[in-house]
Amino acid sequence: MLSINNRQVIGILSDTLSEVDPRLINHGKRVAYLMFKILEPKGLFDDKSLRDVCLLAMLHDIGAYKTEEIDEMVLFETTNIWEHSIYGYLFLKYLSPLRDLAPVMLFHHAKRSEISNLDPTLTMLSQLVSLADTMDIYHTFSRPMAQLYDSLEKWRDIYYSSEVIDMLLESKVDLDTVFDSMGSDEEFDRILYEVPLKEEESIEYISMIAYSIDFRSAQTVVHTVATASAACYLARLSGADKKELLQVRVGALLHDLGKISTPLSILESPNRLSEDEMDIMRHHVAVSDKILRGNISDAIRNIAVNHHEKLNGLGYPKKLSADNLAYYDRVLAVSDIFSALWGTRSYKKAYPKDRIIGILEKMAEDGALDTGIVSLVIENFDDMVETLNRESQPLVEIYKNLSSEGLYIYSQIEIYMDEVQKYWNQELPPLSLDFNF
Repeated sequence: MLSINNRQVIGILSDTLSEVDPRLINHGKRVAYLMFKILEPKGLFDDKSLRDVCLLAMLHDIGAYKTEEIDEMVLFETTNIWEHSIYGYLFLKYLSPLRDLAPVMLFHHAKRSEISNLDPTLTMLSQLVSLADTMDIYHTFSRPMAQLYDSLEKWRDIYYSSEVIDMLLESKVDLDTVFDSMGSDEEFDRILYEVPLKEEESIEYISMIAYSIDFRSAQTVVHTVATASAACYLARLSGADKKELLQVRVGALLHDLGKISTPLSILESPNRLSEDEMDIMRHHVAVSDKILRGNISDAIRNIAVNHHEKLNGLGYPKKLSADNLAYYDRVLAVSDIFSALWGTRSYKKAYPKDRIIGILEKMAEDGALDTGIVSLVIENFDDMVETLNRESQPLVEIYKNLSSEGLYIYSQIEIYMDEVQKYWNQELPPLSLDFNF
């Protein structure tokens, strides 16, 4: 059985989110560490729950894959910050093992005076994520701790509850020195890395990151799951054992990880990309390699990052030839192309069966793709497509849920923010957002 340990999963999560924007490098892990330093002395959670809270804090910006929101996050402009809070909440709710903590994500930019009717523990955690987030921004811009403390007193029971402010004060966290010990804090490492994730939890986190990239565009929603489905289908036909199947599955889930740094204008371009734009698109492989190197086994990393290489040496980025490409590297290369031809894109409709087969046969004849694997596709085409449709459908439904539920919540937020403005102007009683979780 394939073993994916906490350190590998957390490394992938942290390094992928760091690629969203250079200003956010390691931001998630620092927020998690601040949460840990404030909560651990209180003894409120068992080890597993504390680990999950730290992972939640690390993932608190998972919804911020749209770079236009990053500027607002870094500059403390919260007018549209709800969008990434909403989508972060929905990703956790539908695509992660942290479903019970998902409301924390939704409210992690809400003021304390705006939250009621939420479980007290979830309210406390949402406030702590917000506070730790703000603290790290203070640290990033070298703002003095005294300035933060002055602000906290002004914000008491408005932005932050007295409870979480007092928890911070009691923890005696000093922003000038706290991160000096983050890399050597044995108890933090134990909670984060030694309280084990189940294998299915690990794959669920990896899938969540992969799907957050696919979900940037309605055109690419099922690309990763279809590629993984095709690769596993072909691997099974090739006689893969359970360990090999898991390697193929994880490699396929991770194969487009680097697209987290690719501008949406390029991913969704309706026109043929220019050479400069193609260079930017191709760079996603190098980003994937950077994220995965040291965070996953070489076998899985190679499956993921070699999917654009060709047996004749004309692929990219390394122009590897047949001698340097393992069998399951070749399987994923065929699966990725099949998924791209089978699916829709901003610039094309799904190709019909005859055209897909024709393209794959020509690439095999040209020495680009493994002829045996292409033959497996052709011989099992209809059953393979039926499998892809069946295994992709649940993700399509999740995407629809995210889209419709996200729009609903956002519409309620807009109404709510109008009422908040009245509250501030007219001193009306406190308001609250109240959703069914």
